[in-house]
Amino acid sequence: MRFIGLFIIVIAIVTGASKKWARRQQDATEAFWKRETDANFARRKDISNLPYITIPLDTFPIGICQNSELSGYEAALQELGTKQILNLSGESNTDLKLKYGAANLPTLSECDDNFAVLCSTIAAYGECLLTLGYEKEAQTVLEYGISCGTDISKNYLLLGQLYQKHGNSEAVTRLKEQASALNSVMKHSIVGHLDNLV
Repeated sequence: MRFIGLFIIVIAIVTGASKKWARRQQDATEAFWKRETDANFARRKDISNLPYITIPLDTFPIGICQNSELSGYEAALQELGTKQILNLSGESNTDLKLKYGAANLPTLSECDDNFAVLCSTIAAYGECLLTLGYEKEAQTVLEYGISCGTDISKNYLLLGQLYQKHGNSEAVTRLKEQASALNSVMKHSIVGHLDNLV
């Protein structure tokens, strides 16, 4: 008899918890769709004054070496230099529509895609320069990647290894601080790798 009473209590607790969880889920779903609806009707705003990224091609070692891989990265960067680039990391499509209007989403998405290509190209370009023995030039390129907010692990690790090789532990520490400030799922992984360099 006591067992049946305990069983009924457990069932009642589980049922109550399930209903509460279902209600929370329903509230979250309703809030999401309300926000998405608001975003879809948000008016277009001026995006001409956003912090667009400029690639400092004049500071890069363009043409330093006749190497087909290196030339490919340089050509890609020169092409990117003609496009609009924005670091919109951590911003969802809904966030962007609410802030700048739904009509601006295609342009903003393209700017964000260009940023992703820039980050991967910078990391690969820096690595290629290092492989070819151009350490100083690679450092310039990789530091630019950090300055524009990349979250590509390779960019941080190659630069950290360069700093470590030349005994610049303060620069490694600063690099770790910059990685810690990233709004990216890669943050903890990058910081963990840099910890091994300090």
